[in-house]
Amino acid sequence: MDWKKLSTTKIYEVYKRLFLDRCYLCNAKSENTLCLHCQEGLPLNTNSCHHCKRPTHTISNLCGQCQTLPPPYHSCIAPYRFEGIVKTLIHNIKFNQGNHYIRPLTYLLSNHLIRTYSSGNWPEQILYVPSHPSRIKERGFCQTRAMSTHLIKSLQQHIGKECPTLPKHNPIQKIKNTQAQHSLSRKERLKSPQNSYKVDTPIAKHVALFDDVMTTGSTVENCAKLLLKAGAERVDVWVIARTPDKEH
Repeated sequence: MDWKKLSTTKIYEVYKRLFLDRCYLCNAKSENTLCLHCQEGLPLNTNSCHHCKRPTHTISNLCGQCQTLPPPYHSCIAPYRFEGIVKTLIHNIKFNQGNHYIRPLTYLLSNHLIRTYSSGNWPEQILYVPSHPSRIKERGFCQTRAMSTHLIKSLQQHIGKECPTLPKHNPIQKIKNTQAQHSLSRKERLKSPQNSYKVDTPIAKHVALFDDVMTTGSTVENCAKLLLKAGAERVDVWVIARTPDKEH
């Protein structure tokens, strides 16, 4: 008998029972990262454009923007609206060192992804929209990198070998330190430089492009175009939340 392995397993079971078998938000007993009551209070992105997942006030197939000029990516997965508790959690991660909130958010996204790709055809790689090095130095970490790492771990537990890989070196690099998106209006975001990113290494044919929040969509569209130009044949966009029109 491998006593070392047995002791490690037991320690993890005790740790899980004491610290992980509770809801991250209300601390109630829960088999999942978030209890059902807290999950029911999250702002689901129910009524949205079928392509870009932009929240709308009515149920429609495509928004006017996607009908006029479809985005370059194949599909977008954005299960929540960027408001309420979801907005608070993401802001705490980005600006208040609330890294412990990454786990519940990536847990929720992974569950949604598993349902979406239930028939297979998972992307080969997951690439994230990075922050500029100076912004990373200011915050002390890149939140999209940290979220991608947790997301991969969550997916691996459920889908095993089908799980996309996360390259050690992210092919996407931000080369211009533009003003923080949350401080800009919708018009200012749309006018932001189109050449703020570059892709410098070979990539897979089918990739997932991850970002925490999608507002106007200009950032992920620019990155998707670069990935397609670099050799990708399909880009799926994965975001935790999509900003409602009232936030634009």
